[in-house]
Amino acid sequence: MKTKILIPALVILTALTVIFSACDYTVKKSTSTTGELTAGIDEGISPLMKQEAAEFMRLNTDAKVTLNVKTSKEIIADLNNGTYKTIVAGRDLTKEEAEIFASNKIEVKKTRFALDGIGVIVNPKNPLSKLNFNELKRIFTGEQTEWAMLDGDNKNVYEGKIKVFIARKNASIHDIFRSKVLAGAEFSPGDQVCSTSAQMMSEIKNNEYAVGFISMAWVTVSNDTLDESVKPLKIAAVDPQTLAVGNYVSLHQGYIANGTYPLVTEAFIMSTDYSMNLSVGFTSFLVSYDGQRIVLKSGLVPVTQPVKIIQLN
Repeated sequence: MKTKILIPALVILTALTVIFSACDYTVKKSTSTTGELTAGIDEGISPLMKQEAAEFMRLNTDAKVTLNVKTSKEIIADLNNGTYKTIVAGRDLTKEEAEIFASNKIEVKKTRFALDGIGVIVNPKNPLSKLNFNELKRIFTGEQTEWAMLDGDNKNVYEGKIKVFIARKNASIHDIFRSKVLAGAEFSPGDQVCSTSAQMMSEIKNNEYAVGFISMAWVTVSNDTLDESVKPLKIAAVDPQTLAVGNYVSLHQGYIANGTYPLVTEAFIMSTDYSMNLSVGFTSFLVSYDGQRIVLKSGLVPVTQPVKIIQLN
């Protein structure tokens, strides 16, 4: 089951991207598209990266890319200890992680290639359409346990005990959600931890009282077409000083691109290998027109290619 969201739509401006692609990816193609590459991949954006690797190998038949999927903290630790020389993470390095690399005299080359969004999802039977950061904080810290106890327009809209699911610790979206929405507070011990995004989707799909959060990469069928087995809610941030509730914004490529969606994350490919090899070729592919077109199709937002937001009636 799937639903089509028509407004807004995001397109890559092809007239400019052909120039970018010709002066970058194809120049390096002859020396960096053969051999083997094993990379650590952040589980949150693994659907996108599987598509990217498959297309890269289709275009470069002498290349083999193996993706080992783990949490963001695990693959960053693996990059530091040399298990992998190339990783793809759904967030930037923390200050502490950057300091560890610096203390070990390891230089990390980082290339940002996509914007992602963290969606708050509920079961489609849940009639609610929106939640703000205050409500989310109370729900995920365990202060709010009944759907009927919500505030304002949401009060008594739905009944039943809230069943909360969270991404596992060390996952990029776990840390980002806790920082931005919970303002550093701890998740409730009663929250059920999902070990994978696939489990999160399954739990929300099969429990009408459930709520959780997940990368947009996992709820997108193609471009602006979303998986209808779960329902992403409109989200509003809350000003920490004035406590004013902002605008409620849908999980959508256009709103991630224009910065109005409040839970936006960044995807990076990171490497400690500076030689002209398959890692360089794969990195160049991700930021080229072909790689960015896959980002767009996956429901995420390209960052190295010109894009335009258009309104569709």
